[in-house]
Amino acid sequence: MKLAVYDIEGKKTSVEMELNTNVFGMDPDYHLIHQAVKVYLANQRQGTAKAKGRSELAFSTRKLFRQKGTGGARRGDRKSPVLVGGGKTFGPHPRDYTMKMNKKQKLIARKSAFSDKALNEKIYLIDNFEFESPKTTKFVNVLSAMEVLGKKVLVLVDTYSYLDEESKYNRTVNLLKSIRNIKNANIQLADTVSTYEIMNADCLLIQKDALQTIDRVNA
Repeated sequence: MKLAVYDIEGKKTSVEMELNTNVFGMDPDYHLIHQAVKVYLANQRQGTAKAKGRSELAFSTRKLFRQKGTGGARRGDRKSPVLVGGGKTFGPHPRDYTMKMNKKQKLIARKSAFSDKALNEKIYLIDNFEFESPKTTKFVNVLSAMEVLGKKVLVLVDTYSYLDEESKYNRTVNLLKSIRNIKNANIQLADTVSTYEIMNADCLLIQKDALQTIDRVNA
């Protein structure tokens, strides 16, 4: 499968690149995609919700009213769940929501997510993202030229070409600052992107050099 490469202005060039069929051309396993997304979201939970039960409250154990003759409901001490400020019945307690998934399953799920985007023609290749200075307007113009402005866009950049040298790191900072004020636009490194992030985006803008990283990580 071949895709045209866009320049930094968002215009299609005559250059085409071949996508690795092992990553972008497999039959998507939507069951594993669902499982990977479920695991990812579960692992984002803090699990710190807590409500005190009646045994955890520091109130007197004296029965406030007699059992009969008041015309009200039967209740015991100040800790009763019937009263405002009393203990919570079956309230939440801190718990660990962590879920695990096998490495091979994660790999297949991630490759399935890439293949799903390729199958639906939601992948765009960009020559580079080397902005000399932070310009949100410039990146908005790129998205507008590619007709993806307003959609959930995930930008994937190459790990090595952007983080090894200080000058290239500065360009990455410029790119980050150019994107962060755009609604529904996000940026991620090609070797750490998750299945959830891929599926949550409407389309992927992949730096041309990042394809090799994606192929290497998902081999």
